[in-house]
Amino acid sequence: MTHNLTRIVSIMKAAYIIILTSLALTGCGGGGGGSAVVKPTPASFETTEYNAQYGLGKIKASEIYSDGYSGADVKVAVLDTGVDLDHPDLVDNIASGGYDYVDDDSDANPNGQGLYMSHGTHVAGIIAGMKNDTGMHGVAYNAKILSLRNGISSGSVSGSATIDAYSGAISKGAKVINNSYRFSSFSSTGGDKLLEARTNDIIQVWAAGNDSESNPRNYALAPNESGYEDLSDSLIAVVATDSTNTIASYSNKCGVAKNWCMAAPGSDIYSTVDTTDNEYSENYSTMSGTSMAAPHVAGAVAVLRSRWPSKTAAQIVTILYDTATDLGDAGIDTTYGRGLLNLDNALYAQGDLNLYSSSGSSYSLEDSNLNVSGVVGNSLNKSIKTAVYDKYKRDYYYNLDGAIVSPGNVNLLNELKYDSEALTINQPGFNFYQKNNSVSVDRQVSDYTLSYSRNTPLSESLSLMKNKVDSDMSSNFSLHNATHLSQVDSANAFGISKTGNVTVGAGVLSGFIDKDKKHSVNGFSLSALTQPTNNLSVEVQLNQLNEKDTFLSNYFSGAYQTGNAKTNSINLTAASELGDKFDFIVQASKGRTDVDTLSSSVVSNITNIDTSGYSLALVKNSLTSKNDKAYFSIKQPLKVDGGDLTLRTASGLNADDSISFVDQSVSLKSADSEKVYTLGYSNDNGGDSKTSIFVNYRQNPSHDSSAKDEYQTIAKWSRKF
Repeated sequence: MTHNLTRIVSIMKAAYIIILTSLALTGCGGGGGGSAVVKPTPASFETTEYNAQYGLGKIKASEIYSDGYSGADVKVAVLDTGVDLDHPDLVDNIASGGYDYVDDDSDANPNGQGLYMSHGTHVAGIIAGMKNDTGMHGVAYNAKILSLRNGISSGSVSGSATIDAYSGAISKGAKVINNSYRFSSFSSTGGDKLLEARTNDIIQVWAAGNDSESNPRNYALAPNESGYEDLSDSLIAVVATDSTNTIASYSNKCGVAKNWCMAAPGSDIYSTVDTTDNEYSENYSTMSGTSMAAPHVAGAVAVLRSRWPSKTAAQIVTILYDTATDLGDAGIDTTYGRGLLNLDNALYAQGDLNLYSSSGSSYSLEDSNLNVSGVVGNSLNKSIKTAVYDKYKRDYYYNLDGAIVSPGNVNLLNELKYDSEALTINQPGFNFYQKNNSVSVDRQVSDYTLSYSRNTPLSESLSLMKNKVDSDMSSNFSLHNATHLSQVDSANAFGISKTGNVTVGAGVLSGFIDKDKKHSVNGFSLSALTQPTNNLSVEVQLNQLNEKDTFLSNYFSGAYQTGNAKTNSINLTAASELGDKFDFIVQASKGRTDVDTLSSSVVSNITNIDTSGYSLALVKNSLTSKNDKAYFSIKQPLKVDGGDLTLRTASGLNADDSISFVDQSVSLKSADSEKVYTLGYSNDNGGDSKTSIFVNYRQNPSHDSSAKDEYQTIAKWSRKF
């Protein structure tokens, strides 16, 4: 049996010699310049003033200063022997409303000489000494000290004055009360006042005492008293450590209070003293005791409450405990309790960070990305900030640019794999072609042609006009990848066409927009091909693509996920013969995409997206022989011409600790246009071997003028054997 076969079977196995080059060119621009905000480093805060109070370094305070937090405007009540209100390192941080509950007057300064005259001033300096390049500064150097005098310079503390001072702290809006003193015993009257402070969301910091005992003294042990157990969530007992982070020999230990107790520096602490105190010749001196340890914690509380004013006392205390540096036995122990105060860790985000949508849905930041295609270019790189939240639902701020996953560059080494082998069968009414895992089959029945393709670019398989410029290169370098159908990968397509004065065709397709085959797409195509003159062919193609959870090959995951998308497009291709040896090919595509948004997503709205792409090619056939050709092409890959995306992003915390949101709109229109200039040459060398030379210049890759231009060269030779 014989057949009139053009070529029955040709199997090519080829050896290659390929030279690949790829250069990124950085354009030389003119003058101009810009400025950027430079975040201060922790080291820049470790000044002489900072280092004078070594406790700041032990609790890692400089780290939080570099982030801009210092307890601004938080009112800290200091119940003590009075505070030198005019001290040059305290004067600007004194809150109005101070009171002397011992002498019952509005002068909250110390009254009279004595061993403890400067005690309250020293405590106040540790908490909120001013940052002014003089002496030392406090943990919360922008907090406000509310001086409430309940003790005298001899060191005696009045019970009734303390009750009244507590009432004053509550009524005057203190957020934390520092108690660096003790009583001989616990009383229910005092305990009830502590409960009242708790009810008013005030954190109470108590010095554990300086008796070298196994447990703290009296009110530091209040949660251990029957009926006062609830105090354990907002009362902190504080033991003292020395410069080696070892518990001081004089300090009581946490003991039975270990669950509401922590450690802080207390030995040889340098701070302010009363300028009129006869015990001191200067305005600063060192003191030791749990009285000095407690104000470190009170200052830390002020910093946290300033940063997150919506957080309750119990929440702030929990954060301090959970972020403390473990000392002594692993975990909570009877010496150091929860561990050493670590202010840096306390402000640092804990656990996984999450994004929230306005519907209340939460998503892991790690799993929320904007995988963008080259179609949208750099339109989303707008430095949009959104709030993210740690496990305590504290707000931190994240630049959306960090969520963007940009498309990768074309890997020229993939061209090594292309055209590795081909199988072609041509019989009357039947054609079969297989290359690089792609398959296409045509079956002619009368005036109709039935076709099937797999892993073949749809812009070629569903087109009635076959005019690929260089068949030795992959679809990455095809003129047709400026069309909407070129966005589909791993496609299956069925088509039918009918020849006539106007050839018409229809096809259905399915595939994926990604190599991993996770995001499906389906659609259909209608085509019409006409030849107005002998030298001109024109094809019009109408396409519809339906994407699932993607749009225009962009995949937004996690908090940014989108719904289904539908793209309707029209593609026009014209090919003209210019004389005997020149072909001119032009292709233009325009489309409109409608995207569904999800109520659970941060992406709250996407308007219709208009896109376009085009290509031009001039082909010179038989340049030096009948089997070769040269060509030059200009191409603009698909880009967005219009469309907006609205993000309803979290913007912080409201006063009631609920999350606030704000709408931020982004234009998806590409500010720049990618242009691809290609110069190529190919020669079949009489059929035994092939030579291809290819020079490609990409200007503004992915429509991004900030991206480096790319220059690519491929020289490729293959031979059958």
